[in-house]
Amino acid sequence: MSWEAPTQLFSHILTTYYHQIPIIIGLAVLFTIIHLFESQQSSKGKAWWRNPGLFTDLSYALIHGIVGPYFKLPALIIAASILLHLSPGIDIATYFSEGRGPLSGLPFWAQVAFYVIVTDFLHYWIHRLFHSASMWRYHAIHHSATQVDWTTAYRIHPVNVMLQSSAVSVLMMSLGIAPSVMLFTLPFDVLTAAWVHSNLKWDLGPLKYVIAGPVFHRWHHGMPGDGGDKNFAPTFSLWDYMFGTFYMPKGRLPENFGTDDHHFPEGYFAQLVYPFKSKPAEQTAPPPGIVAAE
Repeated sequence: MSWEAPTQLFSHILTTYYHQIPIIIGLAVLFTIIHLFESQQSSKGKAWWRNPGLFTDLSYALIHGIVGPYFKLPALIIAASILLHLSPGIDIATYFSEGRGPLSGLPFWAQVAFYVIVTDFLHYWIHRLFHSASMWRYHAIHHSATQVDWTTAYRIHPVNVMLQSSAVSVLMMSLGIAPSVMLFTLPFDVLTAAWVHSNLKWDLGPLKYVIAGPVFHRWHHGMPGDGGDKNFAPTFSLWDYMFGTFYMPKGRLPENFGTDDHHFPEGYFAQLVYPFKSKPAEQTAPPPGIVAAE
């Protein structure tokens, strides 16, 4: 077995992420500047740097958002390679840029369009599944933030990541979407996640039925029964409009966020073990209106 190709592949991944770090930092600066305009804020006076959960969010951002991807993508490529029965030699090296599967023959931009649209559709349904009784204890971590802003996007339990974004990524690569396409869309993913979680009162007017915006997603972080069981789409709110889960009441902005568990742990490590410490029935219940998946 030759380790030359996997080593080159890993080096290429590290280089790609390195060049995207300035983009991620730039996005953070952009949303910081926007937040300085109080007239545009959804929750007045709630600056992200005064967020009581900021340290927890930054812990997720550092460990999962910066360190994690360096190990996540190689693991996903290995998983897809096993499914596609690729050899550990030149096949893996060429697979990074060309992909392997029924969709690998599509032009680069066609793969990008397919990846963005189809993964968003899959994320919509998987997101709904995580609001079921059996899966909620993992997803409740993301909803535990009582002040929602762009840093909240990183607050996701590893099980949630593994069974949602990672599983979808493996499926896409197995269908032939090249890993290089996924890395190319990484800044878009970072931007949209920060965008929908930002503390802005932008409802997008008529576009709200097509594109997810800050107000749209902030309602999803609302308390159970007040938006917490609606608005599941990450990027295209069209899915919610099509499947009856769209929720944006006129003349109102979401005010209260979090779960119905007033003793929900706040620290990073406490949240990691939370889903495993007690039985699902003993934990905070999922928002009403979602059919339990037993």
